[in-house]
Amino acid sequence: MKKSFSAMALLGLALLAFTLTGCTASRVEFDKSGIEKIGKLAVILYTVPESINYRDNPQDPPKKGLLQMATEMATANNGPTAASVAQKSFIENLNSKGLSFKAISQDEMMGNKAYRELATKKVQKQEEEKAAAKKEQDSSSAGKALGMLSSLSSAMGNNPGNEGASPEGIPNWGLAPSWSGAPSAIQGGADEKKFIKEAIAALGVDGAMIINDPGMSFSCDACIGGTGSGSTGSAFLATIVDKEGNVALEMRQWFAVSSGNAAMVTYAVNPLQHENLFTGHGEKMARVFSEYYKEEGGK
Repeated sequence: MKKSFSAMALLGLALLAFTLTGCTASRVEFDKSGIEKIGKLAVILYTVPESINYRDNPQDPPKKGLLQMATEMATANNGPTAASVAQKSFIENLNSKGLSFKAISQDEMMGNKAYRELATKKVQKQEEEKAAAKKEQDSSSAGKALGMLSSLSSAMGNNPGNEGASPEGIPNWGLAPSWSGAPSAIQGGADEKKFIKEAIAALGVDGAMIINDPGMSFSCDACIGGTGSGSTGSAFLATIVDKEGNVALEMRQWFAVSSGNAAMVTYAVNPLQHENLFTGHGEKMARVFSEYYKEEGGK
């Protein structure tokens, strides 16, 4: 009995500590010597869900109630816009934190001809592969049946149904299947790593940062029945690699509300206010990232 009580007490204390810390860092890897070699980097990949919708908890897979499902017409396929605005804001705010490295701006990255051609070629190839896979599935009766089951499962909230969205003109290798268990923001294996190294060379930087944010979602602060102050939540992975592709940092972090706010009514935010929330999302991510970075001894 005493042993059982002791175990339960320890579990309770652990849960309490987790709750009190709020945005808890889960340290995977931090190579100080590797980071110090990177003076300038580029946030080459930034992946979010295809549609940014409301979630009670950004760490959990999306679950759709009937009311939330009814509001999703206003958010369908807003992922590329969310990724572009949040990426731009993240970079700008990251550079204001006095870290040991600087990130080139979104405009500088997309204005680089060599990088833009590399990224455009990869985007086109991914779209062609996606279309071919869909055509093959649609051509078979088994594929049609699986597609119907997948759609039904997604509508019931059993499957996020998102392959991932990125800023226009930038490829992506999908969302992390599990934020809590994914070891890295890099999802595509050798093909993705090859692209990252080529992009670093094209941009003439010392390294790259990859962001994968499967938890990006609308949240509601101090709400009653889904009505109150709208914000965004995140459960993101960040990876930094050097020119050779060696990992210098792996991070897994989250936050429940961001710096932006907008009026939320029954879990819906006016689309005209989305950009303000996405800007605040990037700002909060930069703050969370830099706090973790400094806690781990980065300068």
